[in-house]
Parts: sequence; C-alpha cells; structure tokens
Amino acid sequence: MINPMGLILSVCLFKGFQYVKIRGKQIPFPPVLLAGIVIIVILKTFNIDFATYNESGKYLTLSLIPAVVALGYPIFKHRDLLLKNKRVIYAGFLFATVLAIISTYFVAKFAHADLRIIVSMLPKSVTAPIAVEISKGMGGVPELTACVAVLTGVFGAVFGHKLLQMFKVKHDVAIGMAMGAASHVIGTARCAEKGRELQVVMASLALVMVGILTAILAPIFVNIIS
Repeated sequence: MINPMGLILSVCLFKGFQYVKIRGKQIPFPPVLLAGIVIIVILKTFNIDFATYNESGKYLTLSLIPAVVALGYPIFKHRDLLLKNKRVIYAGFLFATVLAIISTYFVAKFAHADLRIIVSMLPKSVTAPIAVEISKGMGGVPELTACVAVLTGVFGAVFGHKLLQMFKVKHDVAIGMAMGAASHVIGTARCAEKGRELQVVMASLALVMVGILTAILAPIFVNIIS
C-alpha cells in the first residue's frame, strides 16, 4: 500500500500557505517555496527518508502535465493573435532557450564549476520533470537539476513581474512569454494568480516550447563544450 504522507503533507501545506496573511495582506512569497522549506525541515527533523515522502508525493509531479494543458486551454481563444505574430513569438522562444543555456554556462564557468555540475544546471528554465530527464540524458545530476529548476521558477514567480514592470514591459504577450520561458510552471501559475488570461496562455505555450527546444539544443551544446 502506498504511503499517502507525502501527498497529504504537500497539499495541506501548499493550501495552508495560500491563505496565510500578514497584516491583512497576502505573503509576498509563493506557497510552493514556503511549503517546500517546511517539508525539508519536517523530513530532516523527524529523519524521514525522501523516498518515503516521494512514494505518494511523486503523483503531484505527474499532475503537472494535465495542469499545464488546462492552463493553456484558452489558447484557442487567442489563436488569431498567435498566428498573426507567430514568427516573432517563436523567435522569442528560440532566443530565450539559447540565452538560458549560454548564460548558465558562462556563470557556472565563472564560478569554476566542473562539467557535470554545468550540465546539471543547463535545463534550469525547464519545468522540473522535463529538466530532470534532459539532465539524465546528458550525464548530469538529476537531484541538482530538480533543485535548480525549482529555485529558478520560484525566483521568477517572486521577482518576474516586478522586474518586467521595472523595465516597463506592459504587454501581456511579452510578460507571459518571459514568465513561461524563464520560470516554467511556477511562473505560469503566478500569471494565473494575477488573473491575466493572455499571460497564462503565452506562459503555457512558452514553457512547452522552451522545454522542447532545450531538449534538442542542450545536448548539442554539451557535445560542443565537452
């Protein structure tokens, strides 16, 4: 029988932090970050093996696929806009993918990271389940890849809209593309929390396309640098 502890703990903490308020205002950090921190503390405090937690917790990861499909369903309402600007949109996805790979490489090299660490970090802007598989295929460390991918998504969810606002990016198409391409599912969820349908559509499309492009381009890049 599957131990339901991981699933119950994750859902309860996530939903609980959604309703936590400080002085009547929603906390500025995404619930996924706070829930993750508390889960780590609980596992360490009570010496619970991660495999035990993940026995049922992994089903939340599997649910990401239908969740992304559901978020992107309104894409059909905006298909005319997408078709009209398809060259710009898909060029943006390609540019975002190449920039993410190259910038990650140079930052890691500057920090004197070895090749396996660099390889593990290259898919950081891709949603964790896809990033882990890309990392495995290139000989990376899946655990490190998952951690970096989640941190990237959380950083984008917390600061993404603020940074875009600071640079005076106002169009929902551009905002959605940036959030989905850089912060995958977590960034897309943040767009959904703000109730901006077009942002959600573009972010959903971006996280799928960037995932596909990263799976193609990252191994080619690794072969070049290795």
